[in-house]
Amino acid sequence: LCTADIDNLTLIKPSECDPTGRVGPDITVGSTVYTNDEDHFVIGSPALMSSSKESRRLKGRKGKKGGHDDSIIVYLPGTTDWPGLSSCLLQSVASNGIPTIGLTYGYLRRGDGFRNTRCASLLPDMDATVECLTEQHNDAINGGTYGADRTYNGAEFWQSVDPRDSIAGRLGLLLAQLDESSPDGGWDAYYTAGAGSYPDSLPMPKWSMITFMGHSQGAGHSAYLAATQDVHGAVLVSGPQDECEGCPEGTKFWIDEKFKSTKITAFAHGDATESFLEPTLPIMEDNWARMGVWDKPLMVKNVDDYVHYDVCKTPIVSKIAPSAASPCGRKGHCATALDDSAPVLANTDEKNVYIFAMDIWSTIADVDKCY
Repeated sequence: LCTADIDNLTLIKPSECDPTGRVGPDITVGSTVYTNDEDHFVIGSPALMSSSKESRRLKGRKGKKGGHDDSIIVYLPGTTDWPGLSSCLLQSVASNGIPTIGLTYGYLRRGDGFRNTRCASLLPDMDATVECLTEQHNDAINGGTYGADRTYNGAEFWQSVDPRDSIAGRLGLLLAQLDESSPDGGWDAYYTAGAGSYPDSLPMPKWSMITFMGHSQGAGHSAYLAATQDVHGAVLVSGPQDECEGCPEGTKFWIDEKFKSTKITAFAHGDATESFLEPTLPIMEDNWARMGVWDKPLMVKNVDDYVHYDVCKTPIVSKIAPSAASPCGRKGHCATALDDSAPVLANTDEKNVYIFAMDIWSTIADVDKCY
């Protein structure tokens, strides 16, 4: 809905980044088949942003190493979604003056809750259940067959992910293509070229130069990256929703490990009282508390008054009603990121103004405030 109004936007399909023009396999979720070759969104470039002194002045961009001038932000959509469905969020994030990418990748075909249930089916083998909660992210981030090698009620846990369709593979191929098509764009600083021949060796992202922002399933992958890689930062929208279902109290999994990156912000819908809003909020709050990123006891701030909140000190929530036109079952869950569900105001020009675009989306994306 905001795509046409995004400045310096490049749309490029994953197949256009592949040296052979390969199109990744469709992804079936339930009875619906989704193409996995929807456009990546690329807003701006490192060279363009670093040369924009006015942008730095207006947005408070930092000039020192490790600040905005050196990093980019990559958005990971959730199950069944792609960047174009969060165009207004991406436009808002890019307003910070940082190169912004919306990535189409091989998300896992089971939603977070369904994957939790499949991992729980491995009980009473606690080690296997905890391993499963880890390996779901490794499949999506690096590619793998963990989910395809295991079955639940006669069906695979989730599909295998080819490394070329994984988060790392798709992002590496995109960065290499951007570098090739725009040698002066500054993209070469964000990936390492493959050491061998394609497809056995792929260009890989430089994790430390990248902030990952994810919604729903994408939030879980972003959190896992912050836990296991020295990423620049992480922005968690409506997630993570990982849960060790049926496990004894005190069972630890990856969420309890010491995070390698602690520049993390989080945002979710704040009403868990109805199934059509955000029933998994208690799971998210439990995960946020266990991450060890924010002070204990964890305080979650409702920001509907838009005053006196600091995204570096606490996760934030909003109870603003989702758009009445939202097609989602969990409308509150979708409202935090998706164009068709986010709350809007109508102005006198009969145009929608996205409430979260006024402040929240750009604020949570600015992790460089969080040291």
